[in-house]
Amino acid sequence: MKRIEKAGIHMREGLIQMPKIMFIPFVLTALVSMSIAGAVLAEGDILHDFKKRIYVNGGLGITQIEPESPSDSLTVSDNADTGAHLALGYDFSRFLSVEGYIADLGTAQIAFLGADVGSIDYQVFGLSALGYLYSSQSGLAFFDSDVDGLFRREGLSLYGRLGLGHMRNSSEGIEYFQDHSNHAVFGLGLEYGFANGIALRTEVMAMDTDATYLNVGILKRFGKSHVPDTLSVPALFVSDPVPAPKAIEIDAPLPLPRIPEPMTTPEGRFAFDRTEITPQFARDLDALAVVLKKNNVGIYINGHADWSGTDRYNMGLSERRATGVKIYLQNQGVEAKWLETRGFGETRPIADNTTEQGRAMNRRVEIELQ
Repeated sequence: MKRIEKAGIHMREGLIQMPKIMFIPFVLTALVSMSIAGAVLAEGDILHDFKKRIYVNGGLGITQIEPESPSDSLTVSDNADTGAHLALGYDFSRFLSVEGYIADLGTAQIAFLGADVGSIDYQVFGLSALGYLYSSQSGLAFFDSDVDGLFRREGLSLYGRLGLGHMRNSSEGIEYFQDHSNHAVFGLGLEYGFANGIALRTEVMAMDTDATYLNVGILKRFGKSHVPDTLSVPALFVSDPVPAPKAIEIDAPLPLPRIPEPMTTPEGRFAFDRTEITPQFARDLDALAVVLKKNNVGIYINGHADWSGTDRYNMGLSERRATGVKIYLQNQGVEAKWLETRGFGETRPIADNTTEQGRAMNRRVEIELQ
């Protein structure tokens, strides 16, 4: 808030006030967004397929700023202008990002008795939390268990903003002083992300009831997103591949027909809500890889989960376990065309899910010959 003086008239400036019917949805959306993120993080949600990334964002927009004057002689002749912003952000989880921003909101023209006498410029900066509510690829944030959508910030997403900011002003032709420069920030936006880390945004931001800023911008995230086709196994669990035996030349008129070797299909267990391959399972997969490369045999990699969590989350978890095994075998030299993954979630238990021992047996990956 600022006080502006001109020709002996004092004006207490508050920027344009949004109607309550517009202001209330901003507040509710931002609070719901932050509640979602806070509740999930408080419960210790483990997001195996989410990669924290830094991003930069910049764009242009239109602003509406309007001082309020107690005198009819001192008025605002032009309350709309163009603006620009830059931001630096960090994705903490599929629900939550934190962003620092700076923006130039343009100028409000001041008139005295109908004649322009000066202007006030507006610049703001602050820190906001962005809560992601929905993705076109994976649905509502509460039920998002897929490795696309909010996990990778891809597709069309809806988010809300809540934060604190600070306003700076400069003037030409008039005098003013600020009563209150700090303010709350609310926002509602849409973001469309591409696989290369580039995203497009459009958002409407409200600085308390003081100013509105409708903008469009482009965003770039740095680093690769953690997705199933780039799953890696921790170095502790990786064993050196067993070398294939050297071919032995024999003196014979015709080569002997190759007979496929007997094959045993290993089965691996997983810790609760985890996708990491255990050392024992890794050794079994090393041996399996040697046989697969020699015989060119196709297999199904079937992922399973216990009944802890929602059906949709367990289905995604089982698919990620199967995909992790596929990537491991590919790293050992097995061609992808011989490997097919399938996720069954909690639909095929082999033990009683009401006991800890039974649930441990149901958290598994099974190998099946095609």
